[in-house]
Amino acid sequence: MSQNFTSENLRSWLILIVILIAGTALRLYRLDRFSIFFDEKSTMVVSQGIVLEGANQKPVYSTQRLAIKEFWKTPPLDYRPLQVIRSFTYEEIPTARAFTPAEFWAPKTINDYYDALTRSDIGNSPFYYLLLHIWMDIFGLSDYSARSFSVLLSVMIIGLTYLFGRRFFSANTGLIAAAIVAVEPFFIAYSHQARNYSLTFFLTLLATYFFLQIIENKASKQKTALLYLGYILSAGLGLLSHFLTISVLLAHGAYALFFLRSIKGWIRMALAAVAALSGLTWWLTLGGGKYTLYTLKDQADLYKRMAETMPLNNPYGTILPATLGNVFQRALPIFTDLVIFTNGLTDALGGKRNIVVAIATGLLLILWFRFRNHIKAPEHIKDKVPFLFIILAGLFYSHHKLQFSIFSVSIFALSFIPDIHRAASTEERKRLWMLYLMGLIPTFFLIFMAFRAGHTYGLNQRYPGFSFPYVIVLLSLLLQYYRKLQLGYRVLLYVFLAIQLCFVGLRLREFYQDRSTKYGYFAEPRISNPYYAAAQKIKSTYQKGDTILYPAIKLIARREMDKTFLPYSVQDAQLTNLYLPKDAQYIQVMDTTETDLIRLKKAGQPVPMVIVNLKGVRY
Repeated sequence: MSQNFTSENLRSWLILIVILIAGTALRLYRLDRFSIFFDEKSTMVVSQGIVLEGANQKPVYSTQRLAIKEFWKTPPLDYRPLQVIRSFTYEEIPTARAFTPAEFWAPKTINDYYDALTRSDIGNSPFYYLLLHIWMDIFGLSDYSARSFSVLLSVMIIGLTYLFGRRFFSANTGLIAAAIVAVEPFFIAYSHQARNYSLTFFLTLLATYFFLQIIENKASKQKTALLYLGYILSAGLGLLSHFLTISVLLAHGAYALFFLRSIKGWIRMALAAVAALSGLTWWLTLGGGKYTLYTLKDQADLYKRMAETMPLNNPYGTILPATLGNVFQRALPIFTDLVIFTNGLTDALGGKRNIVVAIATGLLLILWFRFRNHIKAPEHIKDKVPFLFIILAGLFYSHHKLQFSIFSVSIFALSFIPDIHRAASTEERKRLWMLYLMGLIPTFFLIFMAFRAGHTYGLNQRYPGFSFPYVIVLLSLLLQYYRKLQLGYRVLLYVFLAIQLCFVGLRLREFYQDRSTKYGYFAEPRISNPYYAAAQKIKSTYQKGDTILYPAIKLIARREMDKTFLPYSVQDAQLTNLYLPKDAQYIQVMDTTETDLIRLKKAGQPVPMVIVNLKGVRY
């Protein structure tokens, strides 16, 4: 018995190692092939204590002269909405100056880091930026380094999903779930971003792993104390990685409401919750997030204005008013993409008749399976009826016949969740409720916030991405349950789900080609980072007496948080300097006559040479 257990244990760990290797390879493939985009630009500068557009670097780019405003004069009558909130005390009038990389990299104070977080990333994610800063101190400041930190955390999610599935269900459940996580496009896509999402997904899954063990109350006193400590740290640091972690804690609270029965347990969990929230409380009241609630409201007001005035043509993407129809339209793909069986189907499927036929076919499959024993017919005929339903439905589809068929089979496949629930032990049923709650509450929380805010901007898959591991564990239980079915139904389910995996693979290929608006935001592939290319060319070309000229585009701040007190953008100069030697004495200036070209003016030569053209590649 012991020998069999050891052999089985060894087999599981060897399979997991193979899954981890495959998952790592998928995440490292083309990791820094395509340029950083706007959010990653924020990550790169914020991690170094720099505000994007230079609000805390004014002495680097300009000298300032203060002018007292004539506040006693009546302002001109203007019915246009103000673009920013103006100061009533004084205004700063900047005069451009030359600067060096050494001045750009002047030592930063803790207030610089706080300012960078508040202005450039809405006061969010201090824990992620702390870890990333340390990581890049060790492995260097580069796109590959910044993104590889997300890769590490994403691979850790694979391993933790296995541990979660094994601990609460079975080793096979853990292995199947880990394999799905390894190939899930959502996790691969966000491992390619230098953002906090992979860290947040890992911490929230870890918090739930500790939480369930605490609720089940089967550990020794010493281990229970460690579980509480682990929960406090993982939940607390999760909140300091992304504020929407609060939706995960709401799911924990709902679960405790149903399954935590002892007064002592409630007191302990209440104290643990207070401890977990203490870090966020400190951040918002005494730390660098003191202005976070202000900036979040400022951002919400801006998005609501965009939804009401220019929903389809604004700098932040499509932002629709939070009507019932708009919210449903934006939320439906979030729910369907959580399930790898239906991943991407809402993007491909269209036409009311097609959808009605697909849903009706799925329901027919369910009814036939449930009531087939009441119909007198040979078994070999009964087994073929589901395939007949699929073939006949295919005659009615006007396009994407195979994908509509997958949709019907997926409806049938998900109908076995109640069977899993009934077949589970009392303990496993409680754990299944955690999977249900975690699969639904984060998205329902976003829907509630969308109606409250009046716009749909937050209805994006990455914000309720905490739900993925739990839905995947549930799917792994379904895949195992199908083995109990008759051969014909097994063939139907496994064949069509295998075909769906081929479509998922095509979506993953689109992502690797940088043509996926779902996962990569870009329909046309980006080039490699032009700022890194510019820095390399500058390093190989620059000689003493030369001057680097950066384009200085007119900068219009749309909200108070974006005010930099400079009339032009310094973003191109900032991002290029990230990749220049920190102690270099290159002379650099902002060129207000240029909008796209980074140029190098050689000493004694009247015409500057072009280093890189940024037109259309700022992303």
